[in-house]
Order: sequence, then structure tokens, then C-alpha cells
Amino acid sequence: MSAINVGAAIYIALKPILKIYTIILVGFLIAKFNIVTMETARGISNMVVNAILPCLTFNKIVASISWRDIKEIGVIVLSAIILFVLGGVFSLFAKFTTPVPKKWFWGIMFAGIFPNISDLPIAYLQSMGNGTIFTADEANKGVAYCCIFLFTQSFLMMNFGMWRMVGLDFRERGKKDDEHIDLEEGSSLDEKEQGNGKNVSTSDISQNESLKNTQVPLNEPANLDGSDLDSGYPLSDLNSDQLSDDDENPSIDYVRQYDDKRSIDSMSERILPLKNAHLRRETEGSSAYRISSITSSPSVLQTIGIREELNKSRHSRTRRMSTLRKRRPTMNEVIAEYSVVDKLKNGELDLTRPLSLIEDIGDTNASLGGSNIHNESDEEDDRAKVVTTSHEDDTKLTFKEKMSDFIKRHKLGWLTYIIVNCFRPASLGALLGIICALVPWLKALFVATYVHVHMAPDHEPVLNFLMDFTEYIGNACVPLGLLMLGGTLARLEITALPKGFIRSAILMTVGRLVIIPIIGILWANKLYTINWLDSRISKFVVILTFSMPSATAQVYFTAFYTPTQGSHLQLDCLSVFFMIQYMVLFISLSFVITYTLKVDLKV
Repeated sequence: MSAINVGAAIYIALKPILKIYTIILVGFLIAKFNIVTMETARGISNMVVNAILPCLTFNKIVASISWRDIKEIGVIVLSAIILFVLGGVFSLFAKFTTPVPKKWFWGIMFAGIFPNISDLPIAYLQSMGNGTIFTADEANKGVAYCCIFLFTQSFLMMNFGMWRMVGLDFRERGKKDDEHIDLEEGSSLDEKEQGNGKNVSTSDISQNESLKNTQVPLNEPANLDGSDLDSGYPLSDLNSDQLSDDDENPSIDYVRQYDDKRSIDSMSERILPLKNAHLRRETEGSSAYRISSITSSPSVLQTIGIREELNKSRHSRTRRMSTLRKRRPTMNEVIAEYSVVDKLKNGELDLTRPLSLIEDIGDTNASLGGSNIHNESDEEDDRAKVVTTSHEDDTKLTFKEKMSDFIKRHKLGWLTYIIVNCFRPASLGALLGIICALVPWLKALFVATYVHVHMAPDHEPVLNFLMDFTEYIGNACVPLGLLMLGGTLARLEITALPKGFIRSAILMTVGRLVIIPIIGILWANKLYTINWLDSRISKFVVILTFSMPSATAQVYFTAFYTPTQGSHLQLDCLSVFFMIQYMVLFISLSFVITYTLKVDLKV
């Protein structure tokens, strides 16, 4: 391979980044114009996590890794742990040197510990397998190493339950002072709304309260259908479903409608002739008293007319607001889709046990073999069912109860949590791939190796069709993942910026995208010098992984714990953090890869 100049190295380093950012931009626009709703995006995410990613992981590991790579696999796992520790150390440093909010301490720890080592590095490596720097086989092997990094992170995050770290910020604090946050001038959207006159004054509220207790007298107790009415028709009865609005306080608009006497008179002038004509047609042949009593009650007709006018305006406003919302995706959609705060409060969800294994972030507890992992509240129902079951079923239930008692007695719930989460499709795909790759006779069933096995009639291994299947499905993983990443960035928003938090976000970005990559270069060079890393591609993968930003999955973990009502400080901090990181990543990654190509790999 001939040497390339600095300009060519910069272009080679920049080209995959441009491709990645272009795909992210498409995902951003898809979400921005609501082409993919939040519900659809979660369905796609579930499909990627439970079907596409396991296929990609299994295919690349089995095809590119063998028992000869055991040493490098161990070094990659060690490098991943060192990377996580470095990120945690920088998070602590940022916490004690900058004003990080108290309610985002564990959030900044999670953001520092876990980087995005799934879609971004895999996409980058797949773009460099054209033979200029790496061959296609080297690039595939690099993707397999990325899957080992990803498996290590997934094992810590899901099997060890470290994703629950985010929820520690949502614990109720005893001091109310912790709930008050100093805001930067002009950073709160509430302040902006007050500046626009959208806030409700105390006079409006008092006026509303007084009108609620006011009744409109009726001249005659007659209804439109002939049934009797009460002697009074309270205005408070009109603040029901018929008068509901999308605004925060719909009754204020209603009060303001009544506040202007001239608007009421103008409405009644338009409505009374129509109503009287309608009543005359309906009551033809009925008693004159009924007609006269109804037509002599203008207050009822005024009320009905105002209700219809308000309903028309409400529906038009609702249509306009729904159209506007379709074009402006917000973080509230993510919270509404992922939040399980109500289930946690009601005890329907137990986070000490594994969540559903077939979702990216499940909202129910896991079940295996069609048998749910029951809550303690269901034990009485289970005992009642035992009485009506057969002897065989009773024996099985007794065995389960014995196992449950054994686990509780010896406090082995943590071990059960780890084992059950190993059955997640993402973890299972990596585990099966590693087992098949490290056992030569198993690997020979999927790909051609030095081990002699009988081939199929097409001179391919017997199970080679599974490799074709997983490769075909797995190729969709990275594009869909990057599109979902763009959609996540599109839904980020900042409603309140904590005072001084910009310094914390900038410091963490510098640590994540500048200092840690430098440490990664030094670490990879040392491993290569002492022959712990034997290939160029493994060295490149280590450096590339150390240069990644924080994991965007934290957005969904945080929304999982965020109440649907009230402020969401944690997501505000996370939005600022990601926006700064992805603006800097374009520059920092270009510098790191260019330096790696020219100095470390000497291309």
C-alpha cells in the first residue's frame, strides 16, 4: 500500500463522518416533519434491538473471529472497562468543579461512563473497507471487535442493571430547597411566556371564581326537549367536556367571552331568530304555553348559542394545534411513550427484577416460558389456584415456590437478574456468536475453516444459509440506528437551563471527545507495542471507540423515569449535553482519525 499525503488522509477520515451525519440529518428531518411518529420510532427501535442487531452481531463474530483471537477479545473487554472508568472519573471531576444540578448527578455519571459504541463506530468501519486503508475482511473483523465492545457495555448496562443508575436522580428528596433551581436569564420558557402575556393574572382567576358561582336565572323552567330544568343554570356546568380546550386553563377563555357584554348581545341577536324558528317547527301542534315559555327564556338560548360558538372555535383551534404539533416533535412525546412513573408508584412494575426481554425498555416485568415472574401481591391468587389444579401442577408450583424461597433465603436475586437478562435477543446473539466462533467444529458448520466437515451440494457449509440470512438482515442495523439517532436529536428540547450548566456540559464534552481520545491513542499504542494487539484493525478500533460521544440511549432511560407532568430537568441537561457533543464530534473525530492514519498506522 503506497503512502498517502495529509490531504488524502483528511479526506479519508472525513468522508465516513459526512456519510454518518447525512443519515442522521435524514432521520432528523423525518422526525421533524412527523413522518415517523414517536410510537412508530419505538416500534422500529424494538425491531432493531430484538431482531436486526442480534443478526449483525452473530454474523460478524462468527465470520471474523476464531479461537486465535481470544487474546484480543480479552484485551478489548479490558479496554472497554478502562474506557468506562475514565468516563466515570471525568464525570466526578465535572461534578466537583462545575455547578452540576444535584438532581442530575447520576445522569452525568451515566453519560460519562457509557459511550455510543454501536451505530457510529460500526458505520465508520464499514465505510473504510474499500481497500484504501483496510480490506473488506479487515473491516468486517473491526465490526466484530466493535460488537465485543458493545456486548461488554450491554452486559454491564442491562445484565448488571446499571441503566437503573439514571433513576437515582428521581428519588424524592426531603428538602424542598432541592426542588428550586436557579435559572439563567431568559433560559426558562415559562419566563418567555410571561413576557408574551400568556400567564394568567390573579384578577382573571378571581373573576373566574366569581362567575363560577353565578347562576343565570330562567324565566320558565323549560328545556328544549320539553323536560323540566332546575330553577337556575350555573355557569360552572358549562366548564365541562363541551368547553374543554387544549390550553392549560380553558376556563379563562370562557370567562373572557362572558366578560364582554356586547359580544353576548351580538351572539344572541344572531342566534335567537334561528332558535325560535327551529323551536316553532319542532313544537307545531303542541301547547302554546310550552312555546311561549321557551321563547321567553333568552338566557337559555344565549347560553346554547355561546356554547356552539365556543365549540366551533375550540375545534378550529384544536385542528390548528394538531397540525402544528405534527410539525414540531417535542420531548413530551418521548416522555409520554416511555414514562412508567405511574406503574412504579402503583407497584405494577418491579425494577429489582428484569423487565420485558422483547422490548428496548420494557414497561412490564419479564416472563419466561409463558410463566410470569409474579409480584408478591399475586401470591394469594396463586395459592387459590393451587387448590383447583391437578397433583402434577401442584408439584410444579411447589418446585417454583421452593426455588423462589431458596433465592430469597440466600439473596440470589442479583444472580437471577443477570441470568434472565442473558436471554435478551441482543445478549443472546452475541453469546451464541462467541460460542460458535471459538469452537472450531461449530464454526465450520457456518463458514469454511481449516476443520474438515462434510459440505452441502453447493460446496458450502451446511448452515451457511444462516450466515446469508443474518448478513442480509443485519445490513439494515446501522442505517436504521443512525436514522433513529437523528430522530432522537430532533426531539431534544430545552425548557429550563440550570445556572452555570453550560460550563459542565463543555467540560464533559472536552473530556469525552478530546482528552479520552488522547488517552485511547496512548493506550492502543502501548498494547500494540507489547503485542497485546496483533493487528492494525484492532488498534484502530480501540482508538475509534475511545473517540465516541455519550450513548443516546440515555434519553430513553431518563424518559422512563420522568413524570408526564411537571418539569423535566434531567432531560433538559441531557439535551444541552448531546447538542454540544454532536456539534464538536464532527471536528474532534476528524482530527483523531487523521492523526491515527498518518502517525499510528503510517499509511
